[in-house]
Amino acid sequence: MDNNKDVLNGELFNGQHSAFYISDVDSQTTLDKSTSNNAKDKTIDSKNLLLGSDKTKITTSVVDVNLLTRDKISYTLLDKDIINKGEQVLSMEKRGSADVVVTKLIVSLDIDEIGKISKNLTFTYFDKSVFDAVCSLLSVGNQAISLSMIARTMLGKKPSYHPNQILLSEISNSINKLEKIKVYIDMSDEMIHFSQLNKDDVSQCILESRFFEFKKLRTIMKSKKVDVLIFSDEPILLKYAKMRSQISSIANYLLDTPTQKTKNSLTVQSYLLQKINILKLNKNLPQCIMYDAIYDLFDEFKNNELPLKTKESMRSRIRKAITDILNFWVQEKFIENYEIERKDKAYYKINIKI
Repeated sequence: MDNNKDVLNGELFNGQHSAFYISDVDSQTTLDKSTSNNAKDKTIDSKNLLLGSDKTKITTSVVDVNLLTRDKISYTLLDKDIINKGEQVLSMEKRGSADVVVTKLIVSLDIDEIGKISKNLTFTYFDKSVFDAVCSLLSVGNQAISLSMIARTMLGKKPSYHPNQILLSEISNSINKLEKIKVYIDMSDEMIHFSQLNKDDVSQCILESRFFEFKKLRTIMKSKKVDVLIFSDEPILLKYAKMRSQISSIANYLLDTPTQKTKNSLTVQSYLLQKINILKLNKNLPQCIMYDAIYDLFDEFKNNELPLKTKESMRSRIRKAITDILNFWVQEKFIENYEIERKDKAYYKINIKI
C-alpha cells in the first residue's frame, strides 16, 4: 500500500500531507443529531464521495506536538464530580492581586441518552486523552478526523500504525459521550480582570456549546462502512484555554511509551502526564504522585464483590504500567528521575524529579 494513502477508518490518513475530497452533498451524507437514528441508511459509496461534482478539498496532517489544556475548568472536570450538579462557582487566582475573580460553570447531560453509550458519567482521564488528541489534530488544520487518527495521536504512533478495534471502540464511546455533554461558561469576570478590557468594554462573556460539535460522514471504503467526524468549530474548552493562554504541549513521540495500548494503560498515562505537567508549572507543589489516587481512577477497586486477589493483580499491572511509562520518560529526558516510596511495605507514592 502507498504510504500516502490510508483508508478512512484508520487507513486514509497516513500521509503527512495527504488529502481527500468530500462532495458537497451534506443532506445526504452527514449525520447530525436529528438524523442519527437513521444513521445506518445514510451511507454514500466512496466513488461518489471522491468524485462528486462540487468537491471540497480537505487536507490531513500528522501531529508532531500534542496540546494539553491546563485550565482550571479542565482540571475541575477531571477531579470533581460536577456534571449535572448545577452551577459551579470557580475562584480564579490572579497573581499579585487580592481581587476575587469567579467563573460560573454548568456542565450537563441527558442521563437517559448517555446511558446507552457509557456507564461512566464523569469526564475521565481517558476522555481527556481523547479530547487533547482531537484538539491537537484540529490545531494542525485537520477538519475531518477519523477514530484511527485520534488513536495514533493519543499513542504517539506513526501513520503506518493500525490501532486495534477494541481501542477504537473505546475512543468512539468517549467521543459520543463528550458530544452529548453541554458546557456553559460565564467568564465575564475573567475577561475584565485578566485582559486589557475594562467593565465598560465587557458586560458579559459567555461560552456555551456541547463538548464537541461535529457531524458524522459515513462512507463505504473497501466494502467497509466507516465514520469520519467533520468538526464545525473548535471544542469549547480549547477555546476557553486559548482565551486564558493556558495550553501546554508535549512532543507526540513521548506518548509512544512501552505499555500495552489499552484503555486502562492510557488512563494511567494520561493521569501521569496531566499531573507531571502541573508539577512542571508549579515547583511549589509537593513533587509527588500518590498511588492511591491512581487506583481511585478505576471503578474495580470500589467493587466490594471483586475478589481481593483480582484487585491486587490489577494493582500490580497498574504499577508496572507506571514504571514502564516513567522509565521511558526518564530515558527521553521528559523528567529527570523518579523514586518509589513505600509506607508499611505498601506502595505509597512516587517522588518526581522534574
